[in-house]
Amino acid sequence: MDSTPTIFLTGATGQLGSFLLAEFLGFGSSLAYTGQVICSVRASSSLDQIDWVEDFYKLPEGTIKTHKNIHFVPCELLNAHNTVDILDQYCLKNDFPMPSEVIHAAATINISPGTSKSTSNAELTDEVLLIAELLKVTHFSHVSSIAVLGGTAPLGELETLDPEHFHPSRSKAGSSDYALSKMESELGVWRAQAEGMSVSIVRPGVILGIGPKASAPQKLWQRVYDNSLPFITDGCSGVVDVRDVAMIVRMCHESRLTSPVTAVSKNIDFNELVMGMANGLGLQLKVQLLHRIPWLNRMRAFSFLRHVPIIGPYFTAQMRIMLFSRVAYNGASGESMVKDYILPARSFADFGALLSERWGANE
Repeated sequence: MDSTPTIFLTGATGQLGSFLLAEFLGFGSSLAYTGQVICSVRASSSLDQIDWVEDFYKLPEGTIKTHKNIHFVPCELLNAHNTVDILDQYCLKNDFPMPSEVIHAAATINISPGTSKSTSNAELTDEVLLIAELLKVTHFSHVSSIAVLGGTAPLGELETLDPEHFHPSRSKAGSSDYALSKMESELGVWRAQAEGMSVSIVRPGVILGIGPKASAPQKLWQRVYDNSLPFITDGCSGVVDVRDVAMIVRMCHESRLTSPVTAVSKNIDFNELVMGMANGLGLQLKVQLLHRIPWLNRMRAFSFLRHVPIIGPYFTAQMRIMLFSRVAYNGASGESMVKDYILPARSFADFGALLSERWGANE
């Protein structure tokens, strides 16, 4: 029986998880991992995202999906004990060790206000931590988000946040449901560390990647492609290439890094981000630019509309923060692992070309 640790990976059929598989198989920036990687999938899971990654790396169809070291095992993560039983049976049948390491990359992505009912990141993370506890793992790596970071500058003023600016107690009124769920998830991981579990935490910025048009991570690409953005603002945030995130997650996991890592290649104005994506798609985009002065105060003046059905979410504090935040993120901790980040201009070109080609072919 192979003594190389078996890894249990969640989120393998998502954008980041599929690039993580490519990274572990040696198609990214690292050497191939020789152990087994067990990927949790739901019965309804699609492997379309993995097709995209195989296409991106110009691999023969099925290279990742049928690799001898990659195993897609149907299990329900929200039932930890049943999942461990399934893993036990699978590993026994295939004669390799039970997972002794976990990488938790699964997440519900929804940054819009008023969607907490469909957001279960905290519950999901708690169950995956329980799976890790039942497996008695030697290490647990968690993919978090820059959404867990918070500062004190007034909205609209530029502020740079470092990895230590974890701010789980900030006002719920000023945070999206996604951010709140990611903060609660990360708190659970920190509690597990305090109880003796070895953990690594990676906090990516807005991840630039590829995938099916209907998938949540491609929402902004899709809206640029369809020219359906009603306007853009002069807010800003941190972005990062999915290839860099995959490499950083693997390096943090294998080195057992205990300090949180921020993965942000560049802090970019929303206007530059959207126009860069349009250029990558080969489009000439015309969209109205709303400056925070005077539009931030105008939205505040109409905040009384926040309780009105349908239009209410557009007048909430969360929406103002999403549109006009000027927060920047110190990504040096991630850059130290990849040496040089892939900058957005390259991401726009590399991903935009494939997105345009494949989405256009389906129209």
